[in-house]
Amino acid sequence: MKTEYLAIHNGSLIARGDLESVVRKSKSRAAGIEPVVMALDTCKRIEVDWQGDVESAISRLSAPSRRGRPKLGVTSREVTLLPAHWEWLATQRGGASVTLRRLVDAAIKNATAEEQLSIQQNQLYKLLSLFADAPGFEEAARAMYRNSRSGFIVATNSWPADVRGVLLEKFDAFHTPTNRAASEQTDTD
Repeated sequence: MKTEYLAIHNGSLIARGDLESVVRKSKSRAAGIEPVVMALDTCKRIEVDWQGDVESAISRLSAPSRRGRPKLGVTSREVTLLPAHWEWLATQRGGASVTLRRLVDAAIKNATAEEQLSIQQNQLYKLLSLFADAPGFEEAARAMYRNSRSGFIVATNSWPADVRGVLLEKFDAFHTPTNRAASEQTDTD
């Protein structure tokens, strides 16, 4: 599945699609605008260098090479642990990196419905916070954390329809069968 991206500028959704098309659409809108670009699935902000023409902006989209093993998708970062943790990791089959990857994979695989719901709410909040100056923002955030779809709809009622559509799409993703149990525990509707 290909990642979908959003470009948001001055409270409006100006582009949606793959990263290159989002940059193209954004650059064609008006000279000098620098919208916020986010990956829709994670709501992670993507840094785009908007300087120059469309082609130069697109050419700078590829990530710079980093430490680690980029061909394997491995990124090197620092981890701070207590000495006892390092000692335990040193005794594990495969070494510290392999053991940490296995532990993280197990935690992801065995995440509870409540943990998954919390992750999705935090992702939506990253997107929602782009509209912090919009009327009803605080009410929308409260409704989101209460899992109140009707409250969320009322709070965002005056927002542009395309923005509301994306936000509701993300909100409704909370209510997949996996998350339904956690959602029902906190739903106030």
